[in-house]
Amino acid sequence: MNNNYGLSVKDAECICLKLMEERFVSHSEEAYRIAKGRFEEFVFNYLKTLTERAPHAIGNLSDPGIQSAILEAEEGFAKTGDIDLGQILVEMLVKRTSETRRDVRQLALNEAIAAAQKLATKHIDALSLLFFVRRVQVNSSSLQDFIERATGLLAPLCESFAHFSVSDAQYLEATGCAVRVGTISWAAAMRERYPGFFYRGVIREETPAVAQILDRATAREDLLFQPSWHDPNVIRVNAVTKDQARELAESSGLDREDLANLMSSYPLSDEQIAEMFTAVTPALGSVLELWSTVGFDSLEVSLTGIAVGHANFKKTVGDLFNAEIDVWIN
Repeated sequence: MNNNYGLSVKDAECICLKLMEERFVSHSEEAYRIAKGRFEEFVFNYLKTLTERAPHAIGNLSDPGIQSAILEAEEGFAKTGDIDLGQILVEMLVKRTSETRRDVRQLALNEAIAAAQKLATKHIDALSLLFFVRRVQVNSSSLQDFIERATGLLAPLCESFAHFSVSDAQYLEATGCAVRVGTISWAAAMRERYPGFFYRGVIREETPAVAQILDRATAREDLLFQPSWHDPNVIRVNAVTKDQARELAESSGLDREDLANLMSSYPLSDEQIAEMFTAVTPALGSVLELWSTVGFDSLEVSLTGIAVGHANFKKTVGDLFNAEIDVWIN
């Protein structure tokens, strides 16, 4: 790690360590010894990750705002020594170090670095679950691929959520990581985001709208319709989301809502959707059972919660989730 961008890595290391030494120097000798070991470990992991992923940002460590974020993250790990928290803080701090413009992303990362230290593992995992249901769009070409990818992302988060309570949901609100919005069940959120996966399809001969669409369409029938995921004897719109259905309609000379409206007919029930997920990952059963009971059906992640949930996903599932936070906070 010898790249030089105004500050060397050695200079950066000295800055990071000095910040914490000044903060903990008044503690007892034993407390200082423990804290020193922890923040030295944190600084090593932070600078290693920063050098690998954003070496151009090393020079930014001379910025007072970034130094404040570093100190906040270092202190959080020094107090707890929690390895998982340390990884989440490193993820957010590396991104924050690259943010030199005072905008919503920089401010959200600052808040998230401070908020993450106030959360237990179950709170952080719960934010990732909520982030997935409310904000993450999984791009898959088939229903089976979607279920496998989605459950692969969610399975590592299930165990801690089994111990979640109403008070925990209220606590996420109190920390500013979540806000109350309109109520929607887990299954309904999946159905709303991916309607093409979660409706039965229609019988061509018994659905006048299909004949009307085919009469007006400039595209071939097999581009507009495919056999249903759930019953090969019926057909479905050849799209997963409503936006995709609208784009397909426009490119085929149809009214924008023709296919999207058809895709909303005959939806699967909440129970059927839940069964599809739990058949692949039984541990999701406890999540689905508790979702409404603890009040998660009326929660939405705030920008702070997005930053924490996103960093936890990156830490927990690795290459299965490689989207940058810029997708959601820009």
